Amino acid sequence: MNAIRLIAALLVLGLGGCANYPMGSLKTDLLPAEDVAASYSLNTAWWKGYHDADLDRIVALALERNVDLALSAIKVNRALYQARLLSADLVPSFSANASAAASHNIDNGNAARSYQTEFGVSYEVDLWQKLRNAANAQEWEYKATMEDREAARLALVNNVADTYFELKYLDESIKVMDASVKRYQELLRLIEAKYEFGKVASVEPLQAQQSLLSARNSLLDLQDRQNVARQTLRDLLNIRPGENPVIGNADLMSYPTVGVDLDVPVAALSARPDIRASEARLQSAFKTLESDRASWYPTISIGSTLGTSSSTSSKVFDLPLLAGTVRVSFPFLQWNTIRWNIKISEADFESAKLDFTQAVTSALNEVDTAYFSYANARRSLENTLSKHQKDVRIGEYYQTRYDLGAAELKDYLDALNTADNSMLSALEAKYRVIRYENQIYKAMGGRYERILPPSAGKATQGHTSTNGETHVPSQRNQQGAV
Repeated sequence: MNAIRLIAALLVLGLGGCANYPMGSLKTDLLPAEDVAASYSLNTAWWKGYHDADLDRIVALALERNVDLALSAIKVNRALYQARLLSADLVPSFSANASAAASHNIDNGNAARSYQTEFGVSYEVDLWQKLRNAANAQEWEYKATMEDREAARLALVNNVADTYFELKYLDESIKVMDASVKRYQELLRLIEAKYEFGKVASVEPLQAQQSLLSARNSLLDLQDRQNVARQTLRDLLNIRPGENPVIGNADLMSYPTVGVDLDVPVAALSARPDIRASEARLQSAFKTLESDRASWYPTISIGSTLGTSSSTSSKVFDLPLLAGTVRVSFPFLQWNTIRWNIKISEADFESAKLDFTQAVTSALNEVDTAYFSYANARRSLENTLSKHQKDVRIGEYYQTRYDLGAAELKDYLDALNTADNSMLSALEAKYRVIRYENQIYKAMGGRYERILPPSAGKATQGHTSTNGETHVPSQRNQQGAV
């Protein structure tokens, strides 16, 4: 009876190491993944919602050729190999050796030969789950590196999309400024002709030249920014100068946005790979700590050898000798080393908890800021478009008055400059709307779409997104496949 109780107690101690760290003990303010999945589907290929073949092609090229993403894949494989290596400690290890020896007696000339073979197997009984926890720790690290790769993929797609739309914004801004430069050149030509006939004051050609030079400088600044953006995109795609990808010619102002559902709770962050990676590393640190704590307990190893010794080679594989061993070691005799190893693991575990908490806090703040910036960008776009329309009308008014000689040239030039600048501001505002829209998708780990009840789906042929556009709902599974 005492032996049975002892075995039961040992099993309880050993199986106690099988549990994972209870994540519910950490206050995160995150919504459970099950609750989010019940109300929303997640589309991780949100950029396809723009229906831009050029963007789809560039993103696919980046996923194929980006160096950082390739390096993260190597890290995933390395973590997998390390996990498999530690798992090998959970199965018996085998050994084999063979030897042959020959001797010659120089006194009588007799020769002797001997042959030995031995096969062995050994196994450490993982009674305290020390080896299992160590292997599980590496398995969690492997999961963390997989999430790291997903985070790298998410960031890459966001950076590619952001740079793509920045280039579209800069391309159209350059067209606006190029047209502005040509208009100022024509205006300068007309004013200089009037000046030659004495119809305008000498200051007017100078004012026209001033406006022309200012427009040219603005054009140069935009071209510099365009060149930097092209370099950024080439770096993301891992291509060299002269291999600039084709950017579509679609008008940015009429470019449809995918639309963000701002009713999705900020705390719906279960899909963020960096949070899942932090959670996996927390579990890894917990398993490492449990493994190190088990170092106090005795280590039991069992083994067996099968061997033979013969003077003839024909009997070298006859194995009549069988031996078994049981070895018990007491690692707690090295108490000082074990103690500090456990302290190190405890510190790593506490650090992992703080890292996880910080990752959650940063994610919540990132999403909250992205929501705010997106809403403001939409309002700013509406205001800027309205202002530009009025600036154009004012410019036309001053042009008419100047042609009639009722307004100064400076007033007309100021009106033209104001209209040009408001057009550039409108393009930038539209780019910012798309940029913050994509930042939300990155911050949330994808694009959340509300799951409509079957009755609502039958009654509604489409749904209206936050950008006012009507879309036909598409079928997507929970992993975001379109």
